[in-house]
Amino acid sequence: MTLWTKEELLNALKNEIIEHNFHQDFAIDEVVIDSRKTPNSGLFIAIEGENNDGHEFIKQAGENGCKVAIISKKVDTNLSTILVKDTFIALYKLAEFSRQRSQAKIIAITGSVGKTGTKEMLKKAFDTQGKTFATLGNLNNHFGVPLSLCNFARDCDFGIFEMGMNHANEIEPLSKLARPHLAIITNVGAVHIEFFKNEEEIALAKSEIFLGLEAGGFALINADNRHFDFLKNRLHALKISKEISFGQRNNANYQIIEESLIDASKSVVTAKLKNDKNISYQISSSNPAVIFNSIIVVAAVDLLGNNLEAAIKIFSQIESPAGRGKIDEINLDGKNIIAIDDTYNASIPSMKSGISHAVNLKNILQKNRVIVALGDMLELGEKSDAIHEEVLQFALNKKVDLILVAGSAFGKAAPKVLKNNFIVFENSLFCANEIKNLLKDGDILYIKGSRGMKMENILKNLK
Repeated sequence: MTLWTKEELLNALKNEIIEHNFHQDFAIDEVVIDSRKTPNSGLFIAIEGENNDGHEFIKQAGENGCKVAIISKKVDTNLSTILVKDTFIALYKLAEFSRQRSQAKIIAITGSVGKTGTKEMLKKAFDTQGKTFATLGNLNNHFGVPLSLCNFARDCDFGIFEMGMNHANEIEPLSKLARPHLAIITNVGAVHIEFFKNEEEIALAKSEIFLGLEAGGFALINADNRHFDFLKNRLHALKISKEISFGQRNNANYQIIEESLIDASKSVVTAKLKNDKNISYQISSSNPAVIFNSIIVVAAVDLLGNNLEAAIKIFSQIESPAGRGKIDEINLDGKNIIAIDDTYNASIPSMKSGISHAVNLKNILQKNRVIVALGDMLELGEKSDAIHEEVLQFALNKKVDLILVAGSAFGKAAPKVLKNNFIVFENSLFCANEIKNLLKDGDILYIKGSRGMKMENILKNLK
């Protein structure tokens, strides 16, 4: 099905258009703002950003197959063009039009950690319920969400949109644009805390996702999170009555009752539904964070879907992608190592969860040692020292056998917290060069750090 027709584009932008040079009908199959990713039958929107001006890349967009460009200043091009007052506003106008023409059930998801992985699980589950669209990758900001809506096909039954932020007042306009029937906050923690006074301010910023809820929509919040009562009170203040909770404790509406590990990458979960009925499912993960997020998916499908039994079958087919908890069994010169690749990004709650997972695997699988390789967490501002020290104290309390740290923040914290069994490296490359000599047969190696630390270098060297 065609994504955009000429008539729809003109209708969506009718109050923004200065002029256009269309002489024939056409059909658009994808909307892009990156000229390197332009498809055949594409529409390129020339956004003027802080670092780049999309108008400089219109020629490249045309060479890559785009038929039409939306511009805010005249350029020399053979493409059909729509000249508008502001291309950023045009992006939002297209997104609004796309949302208005859709009859789909919309899910919006945010959280300090876990939102992208949960979004991917939601996509797989809702694919069993009907035609489903989900945000590609982590296109979750003020450009990514409207762009995702622009590519949201009109015949979808479900739409899943991830929303991120690192300042207050960033999620509200995204939620009001998407107008979800279900708004999910996976959790609230000290992520992007550089821009906030405390975690409660982060919770308030996350709660902006409720402001776009459609009438009668559901708010799904984490009963185990320390900010649960704050978010609950926020919902009451907003007069949102359809508040649903999930978790493992506190008698949540959707609650994980029991989980049992089968092996390093397989578990069985028993959960309680809102109607107090119990269900069981197998999930292809031993990661507590993935298992916990599965109850979010159960709740979402039970609330908006049509066949929960079909949806939960996908849990047995889930594979953690590289960088997000993927388990690799590596033979290193005769030494068998279990490596947990959690290198995509890092925050204090995700680091603690990952370390707990590694220690839990060691105990259940009766392995010899747990070694953690941790890279600095970024964007923590003045709280950086305390947070890095807290993570190392947590690892010490969990009786991690050897702690390897890379970066200046962990390098500063390690001698303060740890007395022995630690090594400080300047960066991930230095750690990667030494780690083969540190590993022994039967070790579990957990690797984590912020994206800028490139902790995946360690795993690449091992392989």
